[in-house]
Amino acid sequence: MSELNAADLLRDHAAIESLSARLALLIDRDADAAELSATLDHLVETVADHLSVEDAMIYTLAMRATSGASADGVDGMRAAFEKLKIDWGAYLTRWSAEAIAADRPAFVDASRAMLPRLRDRVRLENELLFHASMQRGRASNG
Repeated sequence: MSELNAADLLRDHAAIESLSARLALLIDRDADAAELSATLDHLVETVADHLSVEDAMIYTLAMRATSGASADGVDGMRAAFEKLKIDWGAYLTRWSAEAIAADRPAFVDASRAMLPRLRDRVRLENELLFHASMQRGRASNG
């Protein structure tokens, strides 16, 4: 993975975090369904673009960043990522603009459950990128 790719991934993470925080803020401010849906759509596009690039790398990053960790531990991390992807897909399938307008309280509850999980994944991916970068730095200095 080149530094440019790592920088791109970190920018994606920042955008996902920002959009996730914006959606949470809109929920707290009782924004209308159209604004919630537009922000969710932007978040969906950003996450989809990001996953198309990063998803193939995450297992390799996890293996490098957790030297000494068991393959089972890394497999557990990967399984948790896959579970989040499935749950994210179900969340997106359920919450169209019309569904948000029809049942805003349920959307709020679902979003308050999903958005922290999404942010936790971004945090973990940032940690993996940091550890991979540190290991490359040690290897080039050592």
